Amino acid sequence: MARLTKEARGRAAEYFAEAVTSGNTLAPFPPELAPRTTTEGARIAERLLATLGLAPVGVRLAPAPAALGGALVAGPVLGHRLLQSPTAMPPFHRVVATAAIVAQLGKPLPARERRYGLRHVIARIATLHPAIDVAASRFSAGAPDLPCHLADLCGLGVVVFGRQARAGWQEAIATPRTVRASGAADWRGTVDVGAALLDAAEAAREAGGLPAGAVLVIAGLSPPLGEGEVTVSITSLGSAALAAG
Repeated sequence: MARLTKEARGRAAEYFAEAVTSGNTLAPFPPELAPRTTTEGARIAERLLATLGLAPVGVRLAPAPAALGGALVAGPVLGHRLLQSPTAMPPFHRVVATAAIVAQLGKPLPARERRYGLRHVIARIATLHPAIDVAASRFSAGAPDLPCHLADLCGLGVVVFGRQARAGWQEAIATPRTVRASGAADWRGTVDVGAALLDAAEAAREAGGLPAGAVLVIAGLSPPLGEGEVTVSITSLGSAALAAG
């Protein structure tokens, strides 16, 4: 299987950039531009951000579309896609909203060989926020495979975050928290927030670590919540709200 050339990755990035800037959706990649591996997909995403003049501000861990298996995959977070609650549902294509958490680092997560421990991660978090992740796709019919999903910034839409959790959240997340969603879809479940934070931190470690001020986003803490108004509340941590567009 031949690898994409640097020129082909650049053309693929330009193909995506037009969709991002215009809001138009795309047909599947032409065969000569389609990434064959997840590594190629991630490299196209890097070229896309460079083409748009954007730099990631953190790592977002989110489930791939159900049609692609639904496994958690790590992609970039962009500063202008982090929106304070409440905000309106953006006019994106193939949106999927799920409960989420946003953590902003007060200290860096360093690059290292061994895995982080949860206490190590918590000690580096300055603020923790309940959130709603709104995934989207630049493909008209959705990404045809996982490499294309990674090239599409892992479905990044926007992340709507609520007020920071009050003092004591470090102790609160020692046990699973109750998550409630109301509005377009009503749902209630429990989430191990500590384990979710550790998963996102591990994704950041594998990507080379993160500096102080960067963010970790953990999406997919609930089933899809519909496309209308929705409020997500996490016991002891707070809430975030998404209004109808």
